[in-house]
This record gives sequence, C-alpha cells and structure tokens, in this order.
Amino acid sequence: RMRVIKSDTGFLAYQKIFKQLQLSGSVLLFWQLDPDSGRRQVSESTLRSYNIHSGFLYLELPRESRINRGLPIYCYAEEGQFIFKTNIHAIKGNNFTLEVPPEVKLLEGSEVSGIKAQIGVDLSNIWLVKRFQSEAEVAADPNYLKARSMAERSSRDQNFLNTEFENISLEEEERMFADKRESPRTRPKVEKWVKVKSLLNHQVNLLKLFDLSRGGMSFIVINPLLFPKGSAVEVLGFDEFNLDDPLSGMVMSQRPIDETQIEFKIGIKFTDD
Repeated sequence: RMRVIKSDTGFLAYQKIFKQLQLSGSVLLFWQLDPDSGRRQVSESTLRSYNIHSGFLYLELPRESRINRGLPIYCYAEEGQFIFKTNIHAIKGNNFTLEVPPEVKLLEGSEVSGIKAQIGVDLSNIWLVKRFQSEAEVAADPNYLKARSMAERSSRDQNFLNTEFENISLEEEERMFADKRESPRTRPKVEKWVKVKSLLNHQVNLLKLFDLSRGGMSFIVINPLLFPKGSAVEVLGFDEFNLDDPLSGMVMSQRPIDETQIEFKIGIKFTDD
C-alpha cells in the first residue's frame, strides 16, 4: 500500500519534499478533471517557491495552460514519485498559487506506470533521457527484443493478457484520494508465478507475482540486487503460459515486504506501447 504523508503530522517531511522539488527544478505535471466531459488537459510546470507555514506553493503558469480556479488540481512529481490533490488559491500573470495539500502520496512503481493510463500521457517520453539513460544501450543489445504494442501481439497473447489485466478507471485519481482506495492493481486470488529475465545478465527467474495492471507489475525477490532500479527486464510468461512476445519493462522501485527485510517487492513499469 502506498505511503501517505499528512501535512499536520509530517511537517519536516513536507519541507524536505518541496525543498528538493524546488532545488532540482524537476517537471511537475498538473491537470484538472472536467466534470462534464471527463477530459483532462495536462500541463507541465516547476515549483518556484513554497511556504509551508503560510500554506502555499508558487508555480509558473505555462502559456498554453487553461486552468479553472473552481476545480481541484492534481499534481504529479517525478522527483520522488509522489502525487497530491489540492486547490488553486490564486492566478496572477505567469504564476499561480496552490494551497499546500493536506496529504502527499508516495507511489509504488506499478502505481507510477498506472498514471499513464489514468491521465492519457506517456510519462516515459517526458523523463526518458533523465531517468533511463541506459535504455539506448539496452536497445542496442542484439539480444534485445523491441517492445510490441498489444495490437501487434499474437491473438494467443492478446487473449491471455486481456484476461489477466484489469480495466483501469478514468476516474482513478479520484479513487486514489478517497478514504477507502479501490486499488487499480489486480492481486492474484491464488499464488501465481511470473518468468522474468533481467537484461543485465539475461538470467531467467521464476518469481512470485505480487500484483499486475496494464501499466506494470510487481514481484517478490530475496536478492534485490538482481533487479537494480532503472534496469530493463522482459516478462516471458506466467505460470505455465509462455508469451509469444515478451513484455518489456523497466524497474522502478524496490521495497521490503516487511520489517524483516528478507523479501523485497520489485515494481516495474511496462515500456510496451
């Protein structure tokens, strides 16, 4: 389950999060959900300054952006992989001011990949150079199979994957901020195994599946060094089913399952179209 930091109890954490966001100059995606059409206009900005004491975040307003002061706004930061929902306080010239959100949610790797489906934007293109500088080297490997779109896959693969994948709601960001969040990921009802190959050493591992969505998945390992963050992987199959064409992915996160830190959950984002 994603980690939640609340403004009333996590003041120091808030200071650290927004200080790093400002110093790094990282891209901050923001969007609003039109209640009538259900459409989203996604824009990019940067955090110019902030004041946690007064309760405001100050951002640059892109020229092409049209925001509605009366609607809530959603923001996603690649730096730290977190998302928050808040309200617009003021719009003036090339700047707009947001209220400090009541809570910030830190995302798992599979949840990050789910943002792509939720807002209709391919985040991998935005941060490809910054985050995945080794991807070009991986693609140059003669043993590397270029990712295929679902439409290009065999009917056998399509039938299997469409059965395994869940449907992700367009209103998932609203459910993300509900008191009782309905997970966009599918947890297997019975123990399921996945065949994963690391493109660092081309070793194939049979691992326990933790969760699965159209955007990504996570699995359990004992040695997280086998799947370093940013490394490329291929999913070859599930249980006894071998895919005709592997699913390509990128490791986004590593987190211990519990305090014993014996088993780790590896979150990957699918890089197929």
